[in-house]
Amino acid sequence: MGTESTYVLTNDEVMTLLNTPAQKQPDLSIVIPAFHEEKRIGQTLEELEVFLDHDEFFMVKDVEVVVVVADSPDKTNEIVTAKQGLFQHFVFLKPGPEVGKGRDVQYGMLRASGKLAVFMDADLATPLHHVQQFYEACAEGNDVVIGTRNLLTYRSNVFRGLFASFGNLLYRIAGGMWIEDTQCGFKMFTERARKLCFSKLTILGWGFDIELLAIAQANGLKIKTFRIDDYKNMPFSTHTEGVLTIAVRTVRDFGQITLNRLRGAYVNNRQG
Repeated sequence: MGTESTYVLTNDEVMTLLNTPAQKQPDLSIVIPAFHEEKRIGQTLEELEVFLDHDEFFMVKDVEVVVVVADSPDKTNEIVTAKQGLFQHFVFLKPGPEVGKGRDVQYGMLRASGKLAVFMDADLATPLHHVQQFYEACAEGNDVVIGTRNLLTYRSNVFRGLFASFGNLLYRIAGGMWIEDTQCGFKMFTERARKLCFSKLTILGWGFDIELLAIAQANGLKIKTFRIDDYKNMPFSTHTEGVLTIAVRTVRDFGQITLNRLRGAYVNNRQG
């Protein structure tokens, strides 16, 4: 069902995804990157189906579910295929070789067709009831709504918590904004904000979140944050990189975002 793409999205691929017509525009698209997620993607999709079918707010909404799986060495593809019948509107995307979470989220969000679109982690660390909170915030006129966490309390490893806080400080400087936590995998966009931010995304790994926010700010989009006090640390983490590797990538991404801001690469110069 998915569409194969090259290693990294080209400009032509970005435009193709942006211009893919939908038979009927859903009220909401839910995008889930699911590389190497065989241990939990099945349960996640089952929980999502129950939520959408029984929640009074969403049971009357037209919701599209988009799952993005890069070439995964486990059984994630088979599990997703088996669960796709749970949803009336389901899109299964296979963007090719693993590049990074940013590429997979970008691919899914550009292919999404909803009036609003949210991307969330496959572990449901942010409980599903927050979707309505974010949806209503967008309806009130916000362009981008993001979840934040207390970085020093949600981390089981104190050192990683301190490092994450320092990394976010650097990203705040690079992005030109002060946000408590940029890396929470739960962000919602209006259609215009989604297309603008993800079409200009250049960081395809760990730092893609702050670049999205930098793009949004550069274009004067209205950003609202919500503290996720019931965020849950989930088992079977798919993050296998060491702290040193993440540190090097943080510095690299910091420089890339700063350079892009200085040369005006994030500003949308097209009308409309």
